[in-house]
Amino acid sequence: MSEAFVVKGLAVRFFHLIAVVSGCSFLSTAAIAQMTDSTGRQLDEIMVVAQKKGNAESLQEVPISITAFSGADLDARFMQNLTGLSYTVPNVQMEEVGTFPGVQNFSIRGQGINSSIPSVDPTVGIFIDGVYMGTTFGTIIDMWDLEGVEVLRGPQGLLFGRNVTGGAVTVRTRRPDTDGDLGIRMRASGANEGNYNIAGSIEGALVPDKFAAKLMVSYNDDNGYFSNTNPEAPTPPGPAPIPGVAFYDNPATGRNIGRMETTVVRPTFVWTPTDALELTLIGEYGKTEGDGGPWTNVTRQRAGTLNDFTTQSDEMGSTDMEWEQGTFEVNWTVGSGTITNIAGWRTVDVSSTPDVDGDFLPVFTVPGLTDQEQFSNELRYAATFFDAWDLTTGVYYLDQDINYREARYIQGGALQRALGGDMKAKNYGVFWNNDVTVAEVWTLTAGIRYSKEDKETQIITGACTEVITFNCNFENYEGDWDNWTPKLGVSWAFTDSAQAYTYWTKGFRAGGFNFRNAKPNVLPPGPTLQEEQSMWEVGIKSELWDNRLRLNLAYFHNEIDDIQREVNTPDPDVIVLQGTINAGDATIKGVELDFAALLTENFYIDGTVGYMDGRYTSKNPMWAGINPGTGDPWLGDELPRLAPWSFGLGANYDIPLRNLSQINLRADYGWRDRNAYNDSNTEFFVIQRRLGASVSWFSPDSAWRVSLFGKNLLDEANWGNLTELGAPLGYTAGPMLKGREYGIELQYQL
Repeated sequence: MSEAFVVKGLAVRFFHLIAVVSGCSFLSTAAIAQMTDSTGRQLDEIMVVAQKKGNAESLQEVPISITAFSGADLDARFMQNLTGLSYTVPNVQMEEVGTFPGVQNFSIRGQGINSSIPSVDPTVGIFIDGVYMGTTFGTIIDMWDLEGVEVLRGPQGLLFGRNVTGGAVTVRTRRPDTDGDLGIRMRASGANEGNYNIAGSIEGALVPDKFAAKLMVSYNDDNGYFSNTNPEAPTPPGPAPIPGVAFYDNPATGRNIGRMETTVVRPTFVWTPTDALELTLIGEYGKTEGDGGPWTNVTRQRAGTLNDFTTQSDEMGSTDMEWEQGTFEVNWTVGSGTITNIAGWRTVDVSSTPDVDGDFLPVFTVPGLTDQEQFSNELRYAATFFDAWDLTTGVYYLDQDINYREARYIQGGALQRALGGDMKAKNYGVFWNNDVTVAEVWTLTAGIRYSKEDKETQIITGACTEVITFNCNFENYEGDWDNWTPKLGVSWAFTDSAQAYTYWTKGFRAGGFNFRNAKPNVLPPGPTLQEEQSMWEVGIKSELWDNRLRLNLAYFHNEIDDIQREVNTPDPDVIVLQGTINAGDATIKGVELDFAALLTENFYIDGTVGYMDGRYTSKNPMWAGINPGTGDPWLGDELPRLAPWSFGLGANYDIPLRNLSQINLRADYGWRDRNAYNDSNTEFFVIQRRLGASVSWFSPDSAWRVSLFGKNLLDEANWGNLTELGAPLGYTAGPMLKGREYGIELQYQL
């Protein structure tokens, strides 16, 4: 059967689905960001900056699959962090892994990772104010006071470099306006199970038209969502395995687990000494303290002998995460173009102790300590010549250090293992992209990037038991990889409000190393080969019915060579054995649809549909057989975190009142297909359904908003990961994600 026939058939099914459900009153999915803000007013367009042009572009004119959310839309959806976007974009999973709090395992178009090892590079890159987050730790950021978020689907190697094979998530924080008046924004909310948040910002022009400043502060106090039915356990003797990391300093007490306090402080300064020059300085300090990840016995929950969102853990664990970052951005208009320089520095220090077995005995506790520091700089030039040629070119540099230590206490400490390593990495890149418009309706794209990455590591090897001093044998490993990333494309504006486009590009994920080098004779520490892929995409973006309907459709086809997979398998000696392998070659293809329709002045509906088909075209002979330790295949036939089907439906309705105030009703529903968690296909995430709703009252001047909101109202249970534990446990454990949430929120802005 030809791919063209498959695409046509899927498109027919999608449009039939829209015809069936378009009258339903559900909400949320990404297209609403193009149509409404928090008060339901129509927006002509939403502007995006992720393509690094000299000026922002209209979302509908960018010939790639991209979903954008304004800051007002994020507030209206009550999204606390990036994981809230997980059911609003087609073919996307944006959950945290949960082993240690705040670690992302995002997946776009079936490309994600299954690991909390800081040396494992992601497939979805996160960029905050243009700065790449060099590790997956500390990237589940708070969504308060953002200008917008853009989710780019498909490989973005040309403009963003390596480790964006699935896509990129770009976050832009709000900046003060140099010609603006005093501005004050405040938010206070409370939700069930004792989750409270208060946040505020104040900004103003200290020197009119020249210098402005803003200070944002956010505090969240979560008293713990998950029930712990284990009575208070005695504290085992012995010191903490890692200085500064609590181990049995927080025994089970019968209270809820998952307690967390988070504070974020973000000052921002904007200086425009001339009309042609703008300098922006953004700082951020954040701290999170609380319990370890809320692990549970998933096997018991599935069997019905343990309630959902409940654990019998004997140890609450602990988390202490602190981060600091600074971004200095310069934009200088020179002739017909703009020179932009973005320098970024970031440190993340994380100590966390989860009770991984999630059960009533001290069988498997894993304290971990991660320190990461990075510096990056991107210098680029973007210009438009002859009103027809858009040029973007630049150079990039990243330098980062990662140190990781992990102690494993098995059977109450009867068996102890020390794991970890140190890594120094440097990345260099140079890129050049051109968009040339021909005859006003055709745009030709041609670009290329060269990237090079060097890594030097020292990794603990052998059966080291020095879990306090880590006086272990370290072996040196190093690797270097380079890659050319081209892109060729064409788009055709066949009407004033519609375009068709197609492009071909490549991407790569750098090779890497495994800091959890528990059994190097089974899973070697590396280096792995770099993962390379080739993708082509064809799509249509359109605005119909006098811009009252927006309809976008895309088909993509990815061919991946030497795909990297994070193997996670039970083991009788270390409970869980993990490592990264080159599994073979794979193909992932699929279709994405999103739409938004303004049915009346006050009523919107919107939706997304995603379909994917992914499979191995060949498996590495080294991993094509049976794992002798488990009797299961190393590699099953289904790729992890690839849900064949997903969709979302939504509605937004405004009710004007006589006193000029307004009530806004919102509801949203998302659905995701069953999909494999691990590579052996012995563990699967079940079908997920997400229903959310809210009712908000806006004052006549829109300064005040009072809202009642609900999330995951169907109380669906899910886990950040599903880890099979070896003997003597022999069951599956996982960190729980929250179920039903409901609360009240008050917002004020001046």
